Amino acid sequence: MTEALRTVIEADQGPLSPPAEAMARAIRARHGAAVRALVFYGSALREGDDAGKMLDFYVIVSHYRAVYGAGAKSLGAWLLPPNVHFLAITDAAGRPLRSKYAIISEAAFIRRAGGGTLESMFWARFTQPARIVTDDAALRARLIDTLARACRHFVTQTQPLLHGPQPPGALWARGLAESYRTELRPENPGPRAVQIVARFPERYARLSALLLPQGPDGRPDLPDAGPMHRGLCRAKWALRRIIGTPLGALRVLKAATTFDAGLDYIIEKVQGHSGVSVTVSEAERRHPILYAPRIALRLYRAGAFR
Repeated sequence: MTEALRTVIEADQGPLSPPAEAMARAIRARHGAAVRALVFYGSALREGDDAGKMLDFYVIVSHYRAVYGAGAKSLGAWLLPPNVHFLAITDAAGRPLRSKYAIISEAAFIRRAGGGTLESMFWARFTQPARIVTDDAALRARLIDTLARACRHFVTQTQPLLHGPQPPGALWARGLAESYRTELRPENPGPRAVQIVARFPERYARLSALLLPQGPDGRPDLPDAGPMHRGLCRAKWALRRIIGTPLGALRVLKAATTFDAGLDYIIEKVQGHSGVSVTVSEAERRHPILYAPRIALRLYRAGAFR
């Protein structure tokens, strides 16, 4: 991994905001010594210190049994990581804070986020700024390398889709949009991806200068990948979309066993992004696994995922 690329990832690091710091402490307190590191990412990081934002973390653990024991939750996390949890706290200033955090083993995170999986949801997500929280210097260095590998892999999986002179952020917006199309997401993938990249123009320009061929004007100038490589790239993204829907549905069903009070949050989030809402009954709240397919079908028919 080139030192220059690692330097870009290092520039993303820094202290957590007070709300994120309070939530990180609460997550560590909940799961104890199993927690090896946390990776803070998402809209609360991008958009600043806002107590109303959901705080998103990946929680990296030594192994799943250290968190769940030897039961079904450990098996589910191993077969289809991550396991998603919800936590609500009140910080020292009296602010209500909420977090959606994903538990994943150290080995799985390093492999998947570093590009060792067909699914793009791991490595594409971590081309965006993220902050690592750990007291283990060796682990921190491995995670920095992992985030750098995510950026490099993202480029190899996206570059054949484009050719010719490009704005510095074009490849990153295109790849994020392609990745979002593989997930069960209510928002429009293209505009959302452009919005995210536009928030950090200098960062993505630096990544482009390091990872993409540059034209005489200092802007990316991508060679034509040729019909074979371009077709293979498109086929891989099509395959990701095909497998993304059932895997996403399985993750939603699995999350119903771990994401306490999460059903109302999911409905709220879908409504915020798509304007579509459904009313859930008390029976559906008590038995989210049983009713999840029916709720998902109602949302789909209402246009929440189009």
